[in-house]
Amino acid sequence: MKNKLSYNDVPRAWALCLQDDCPLCETCLRHAAGRLMPAATTHHAVVLPAARQGDDCRLYVKNERVTMARGMKGIFAGVPSEEVPRLRKSLIGCIGSKSHYYRYRNGEYLIDPKLQARIADIFHRICPDLQPRYDNTTEAYYFPEP
Repeated sequence: MKNKLSYNDVPRAWALCLQDDCPLCETCLRHAAGRLMPAATTHHAVVLPAARQGDDCRLYVKNERVTMARGMKGIFAGVPSEEVPRLRKSLIGCIGSKSHYYRYRNGEYLIDPKLQARIADIFHRICPDLQPRYDNTTEAYYFPEP
């Protein structure tokens, strides 16, 4: 498993930071990704100086790998059968569509920490004694949208 950030890891439309004078640039994923941008790049979304507020930045993302889950084929294990339809409907609503739900379920999409927390909240509401079980986990960079 590779640990080093590559420009190819960065989502195409994700805003990069090119502000070398920012006090957070040494620990910022947006800045690290910006330093990897190929010299021949002619246009890209960037973080503007207005995002900075003193020594803080509202678009700051810590440059670290996080635990991402992959696959939810066994997520209903232990869930009472009468609660499975309600839980599935709530998960689809949380994720946004059936097609996206099945892509997450089948491991095509990684489940980021924010989505993992929302899924855990749904489980806690419907089956308070159970935690969601994912097929596996991996460490990856997380590129959240603002």
